[in-house]
Amino acid sequence: MFRKCEYIPILETKRLLLRELVPSDATDLKEWFGRDEVYKYWGNLPGKGEKNPEILFVDPRPHVKRKLDKGFLWAIIERTNNKVIGVIEIFDVENNRMGTVGYRIDPRVWGQGYCTEALKRIMDFVYMETAIDRLWTDVDVNNAGSNKVVEKCGFKLEGTIRHGKFGTRYCDYNTWGFIREDYEKTR
Repeated sequence: MFRKCEYIPILETKRLLLRELVPSDATDLKEWFGRDEVYKYWGNLPGKGEKNPEILFVDPRPHVKRKLDKGFLWAIIERTNNKVIGVIEIFDVENNRMGTVGYRIDPRVWGQGYCTEALKRIMDFVYMETAIDRLWTDVDVNNAGSNKVVEKCGFKLEGTIRHGKFGTRYCDYNTWGFIREDYEKTR
């Protein structure tokens, strides 16, 4: 099930619209969300929900009262065709001070700069409209594309974990971080 977030603003870039995921997005997600190559460096294989995204919009236990998540989860929409080509999120927000960044994108549009464009817009939102001070992410050392995305967005390589647990597997991965001070230096 997709996390229910307290607030998901609509954000725009030249080529993209970032907005809340809605059940009708399942049709677009079905085309790519469950593909194995999307999860090669994710740390986990695609599950039942990724392969059948319509079930991610259904609460399996609607009688359970759930707290809204303090993070953010956006659909990445390509403006020219209004299709969901990715998802990007800030999750595990701790004390409204730091959060983890994650994204998945349709392999058919890899290398076209969409993740970089979306992440830069989200960073503008975070540092202009929230109190979050630190964003961070872990990236498999072999995931050249994702390492390039965060580096282009100004994240600093803070270290490499050797033979660490990354999702359900063990591998070497880079830890990248970005703080408000970094953002202010670039403005």
